[in-house]
Amino acid sequence: MSRASALFQLQAIDLELDAHHARLRQIEAETGESPAVRAAQRQVVEAEARLAADRASLRALEQDLQALNEKIAEVEERLYGGQVANPKELQDLQRDVDSLKRRRDALEEKQLETLIRIESEEADLAGLARQLAQSEDAAAQTNTSLVAEHEKLRLRVARLEDEREAALASVPKADQEIYDHLRHSKKGRAVTRLEDGVCAACGVALSSSQLQIARQGSELARCSNCDRIIYAD
Repeated sequence: MSRASALFQLQAIDLELDAHHARLRQIEAETGESPAVRAAQRQVVEAEARLAADRASLRALEQDLQALNEKIAEVEERLYGGQVANPKELQDLQRDVDSLKRRRDALEEKQLETLIRIESEEADLAGLARQLAQSEDAAAQTNTSLVAEHEKLRLRVARLEDEREAALASVPKADQEIYDHLRHSKKGRAVTRLEDGVCAACGVALSSSQLQIARQGSELARCSNCDRIIYAD
């Protein structure tokens, strides 16, 4: 799969999510969303934000611990490997190892605290999500057809969120940053097709070098006019 193809698939999911979220908001407005629903939604959003922040912190801690363990192994190799014979240098290396291990102990303690906090936040979020569902069900009694549509969309959104997570796994971080920036600046459409040698979004023809990049797929080709990423089938 080319880099542009992975982003094009991600965009298809995001556009469908955008449409479903917009329709969900419309349905909620039409069914006279209650203050209880709004309060429950706010609590869920706040809980999700706390959980996301702690998950990001945990990933950072794991990366720091990995780097620290590698550094400890490197210093211990010098300390015990026989390459260093000078007593003063050996003493300095031992101090370095002791210092690094103290830092590792502190990070591991922080990692454990974060894991415990995440577990608690996940349980809290599950409870808030149940409360939100109950509030939405109570508020939606007035319109059966909209309630059915709302539930169907919620299930579809949940599946799409899983699909989005899977799609992101094949997208390099640098490409995701470009994509996110363009999605924000281009009203949700960061990637466009190549159609008969022209950008399908703005109709400007690509240069021969851009066409080659787009068709090879190993790099991201960009439209010289609208700056969108070009996807070649």
